[in-house]
Amino acid sequence: MDKRQQEYNGTTGAALLYDRAGEHPAPTGDPLAVNSDGFVVEFHPVGRRAAELVEPYLEREGFELVAVEFKSGGRGALLRLLVDRRGGGIDMRDLERLSPLLSDLLDVYDPVPGRYILEVSSPGISRPLTRLSHFRAYSGRRVRVRLHAARQGRKNFVGRLRKVAAQGIELEDEQSGAAEALLFGEIKSAHYEHQFN
Repeated sequence: MDKRQQEYNGTTGAALLYDRAGEHPAPTGDPLAVNSDGFVVEFHPVGRRAAELVEPYLEREGFELVAVEFKSGGRGALLRLLVDRRGGGIDMRDLERLSPLLSDLLDVYDPVPGRYILEVSSPGISRPLTRLSHFRAYSGRRVRVRLHAARQGRKNFVGRLRKVAAQGIELEDEQSGAAEALLFGEIKSAHYEHQFN
């Protein structure tokens, strides 16, 4: 009997990404050129291991692993892989095709201890920003950022993404009106904040 249940979901919007805690000083200096497009927002260690296993396969098939969520609880755990086509446009058929293939791959290497549900989903319209290229693509747009630790009594910041550097971002905070410089190590999760008119 397979220890995992599969769920297809093409409409999920938000992702929770978590791993590190701690405070870091604000980034300074000019943006640096970075050639790598690895994840700049950290995942839970189980999610990170799952990402290492599935990402090469997804890339060969023309897809991008956007984010990984891992949540555990009393009734088991949830491993959610948010996947998109390179350039966007994943559909339900893609998710239905990928889910059993990714399930088989994860069964071989077994990165999740115990029983869990695997969900393969699209990133949704308010997509997570987890890679340097994601932040650069959404520069000038409205984003929502959640920090690991509170800064001046706040963990959540919403505003226009003004600058993206190799070590962090600068966002024009809607609440204070000030520019907030945030290191990637401080960021628990970040999402494009789509505004419906």
